[in-house]
Amino acid sequence: MKIGEVISSIIKKKGITQIELSKKIGKSPTALSQIINGVYEPNPETLEKICEALEVPKAIVYFLTISEKDVPENKIELYKMLAPSIKDFLVKVFGTEQEELINQ
Repeated sequence: MKIGEVISSIIKKKGITQIELSKKIGKSPTALSQIINGVYEPNPETLEKICEALEVPKAIVYFLTISEKDVPENKIELYKMLAPSIKDFLVKVFGTEQEELINQ
């Protein structure tokens, strides 16, 4: 999953609009839309603001960008074995309020 897709998913789960988020992070709705649609990757400062506004650690956002298609074929079984444990760890560290986001 691309970072824009992850951000979009979190926005929906948090029940806010892109316009509300754009105001919180000091970006135009167009700029945020371009990030969400994958036109641009957010720079580290913008991603930090997005994560703060959405109350989601960057670690979760980055982890959610990883999918099986990103893993080399010879490592997929390892990914399948470790991903659930990592998700469980993230829930324990960051709290159950993040569980719905992590278990997508």
